[in-house]
Amino acid sequence: MSTHILFDFDGTLVDSLDAAFTAFRQIGPEFGCAPLSRERLERLRGMHALEVVHALGVPMYRLPQLATRMRRAMRADLMETAPIEGIGEVLETLLQRGHRLGILSSNARASVREYVRRHRLPGLDAVIGGTGLFGKAGALRRQARSQGIAPRRLVYVGDELRDLEAARDARVRFAAVAWGYTPLKSLATGGPDFQCRHPRDLLSIDVERP
Repeated sequence: MSTHILFDFDGTLVDSLDAAFTAFRQIGPEFGCAPLSRERLERLRGMHALEVVHALGVPMYRLPQLATRMRRAMRADLMETAPIEGIGEVLETLLQRGHRLGILSSNARASVREYVRRHRLPGLDAVIGGTGLFGKAGALRRQARSQGIAPRRLVYVGDELRDLEAARDARVRFAAVAWGYTPLKSLATGGPDFQCRHPRDLLSIDVERP
């Protein structure tokens, strides 16, 4: 029986950190945020998204607006950013092994689909987008129900603590990656099912374990 593997987008399939940093330096001051330096960014990377929002001084009621503005500002740079090195070959191998692949992201579905098409990432035709920063758990549960599979036969691959928490809430398995926004040592404290230091490690996880 095949396993469904869903990938986060930012930081997991594409290294979007520079695009996000540039966009925030443009947009952040409009929301009352102090200029963000590279040094401060590195300190924030080990924090949960809610802690980051608090540290930056963004009121929660303005967070959806900030996220929308950020996505728009990032789009052009993001489209020109290459996928994570080696991820295309890993996706191809997972497809050959019979696994069903897709993307679940807080980014707009149309933008993610355009990126996948432009960079020819194989097997990622199913894109669930626009989940919001903290709406992934519900989306994971809905995906399991719509596909008629047990949640434990679904693996979510991501790079943030909020991704891990969403997987836990939805009772799906989680693969933490080392090449994204949050350092792997921070993700490891949440007890992910799998830890991947390189994209090829995704080929070694026990995706068939019920």
